[in-house]
Amino acid sequence: MYQYHNKGIYKCNGKLFFSKIEAVLEANASGQYIEWDYHGQIFDNAKWDIEPPVDLEVLYKERALQLRDNYDHLVLCYSGGVDSWYILKTFIDNNIKLDEIYIYGAWKAEEKEYNNLGYDRSPGYYTREINESIPLVKKLIENKGIKLNLFDWTETIVNAADSRDWFIAAGTRFDPTCMVRPQFHKIFREHSDLTNKGKKVGFIFGVDKPRLIRDDSSVYFAFLDVIMTTGTVPSSDILGESWENDEYFYWTPNMPELAIKQSHMALRWFKDNNRITTIKHIDNIAAFHDEEYYKCINRIIYPKWNHDTWQIQKPSGAVYNELSAWFYKDYPEATHKWESSLGEIQRLCGEKWFNGGLVRNGLRGHLSPKYRIGNY
Repeated sequence: MYQYHNKGIYKCNGKLFFSKIEAVLEANASGQYIEWDYHGQIFDNAKWDIEPPVDLEVLYKERALQLRDNYDHLVLCYSGGVDSWYILKTFIDNNIKLDEIYIYGAWKAEEKEYNNLGYDRSPGYYTREINESIPLVKKLIENKGIKLNLFDWTETIVNAADSRDWFIAAGTRFDPTCMVRPQFHKIFREHSDLTNKGKKVGFIFGVDKPRLIRDDSSVYFAFLDVIMTTGTVPSSDILGESWENDEYFYWTPNMPELAIKQSHMALRWFKDNNRITTIKHIDNIAAFHDEEYYKCINRIIYPKWNHDTWQIQKPSGAVYNELSAWFYKDYPEATHKWESSLGEIQRLCGEKWFNGGLVRNGLRGHLSPKYRIGNY
């Protein structure tokens, strides 16, 4: 399987960087542009305008088998959302061995808020959604030999604020959780023990749904670098920890047909239902996040999911966001340290690299080339 720089790589002034921050510093010093290469050799040559003549469920199965064949121990990082649920269901329905489910959240910090929140769907207090999903997960994996590991990262995040240079390995997002995402593979000793015994451990993430955009006549698929760190970060590449293996189930160069098939199914549905305007126009992709778009996409590419499942809405920001509300509210000293790091990021990079000129709005994203799916 192809695993070269699986989260993409930045190119600037003839140099290669795993860290976007380091690429930005090079761009500032050299005056050169930054290019983000997400497996261009493979995706640029894929036949994006031709729909693969195979059922989508078959492609999901083939992707699961591909991962199973390549790893001794497979860990699914489970969020409670549809992307990771569908991966779990694919393994189970096709009798493909999955070794472990890994669920993380700030239970200690968040549980005291549940009674006040009830079933408010506003973004924030993410573990409410996880707690809703755990009984279903336990039922699905009953007698399947799949281990369930729960990691409460409350104290880990709070303690991580003492490190002032954590952002170098954090990728493209700087919310408080990104201070600890580089530690995902080190939390449970059993994973290190397996690696030390020569076993290959793979961590699966549900990244991501098709990001479709349109111009005045055609619809395109494009990868976006900031999406890559919604689950994990490029720390393994940055730190040279080559034994750590993160796998994006959907956005993978090892099976371009998966994203291509999803995209064609989505375009056909939007055309047939006269909903093309639900796809963001290229002039408006800064506001890509849209609950209605995600709702439509989920129904198209995840037909086995119960679309009435209770879920919170997606967070509204990449730095300050509702998923870390507990951190800002209950840990002011750690929040102050984290914010000091944000100030250092903005000082190092300069305001031009941030949305609206402010680090609190997140780094400006880099798109891959636009891959044309078809006319509308």
